[in-house]
Amino acid sequence: MDENNNSTIEQKTEVKEEYRPMCANHPYLKTIFISMLIFLGAFCAFYVVSDWHFKRMMVIRPFNHEMGMAQKMMKNEMKTMDKMFKSQQRDMQKRSASIIHMEQDDDEYKVVIDLRAFDNNENNLQVKTNGNILTIDGRTIKKSKNNEQISEFQQNYLFGDNVNLAELEKETNGNFYVITIPIKTANER
Repeated sequence: MDENNNSTIEQKTEVKEEYRPMCANHPYLKTIFISMLIFLGAFCAFYVVSDWHFKRMMVIRPFNHEMGMAQKMMKNEMKTMDKMFKSQQRDMQKRSASIIHMEQDDDEYKVVIDLRAFDNNENNLQVKTNGNILTIDGRTIKKSKNNEQISEFQQNYLFGDNVNLAELEKETNGNFYVITIPIKTANER
């Protein structure tokens, strides 16, 4: 009987199901989600800190009506740049005035060009006329060991109907290139 009893006893085994989250089966998804969360957290932290800093720099203080620090800095920077551009413009006008200047007599205009700015070579200058417009083009090339500097210059003069640009004369006088333009008299007009 014991034998029959042993054969009829069934063994019961319990299978226990475990709950596993979705990412446990997919480690790559878990890594991607964690990376995205870290990136979003860092982005939010950076945004908050930069927003605080920006507001601190740009807010106009209501009590004493002063500009923010950044606005003051920009205003001072603009003033400095304006001063610098004005001084450079004055220097450029002084330099260009010393290179070419025009004189007027009763019967002629004289345009005097300093050739030292053009390597004392009148071939570096071109004088062209178009109607009542006199155009002076100059070019010089300065070469050094490591670089090459090219300077170009153009000056235009507009004359009235009282001049005859077809009869202009050009001559070299030492370091100066002189262009003489005759003025028509009342009888020639």
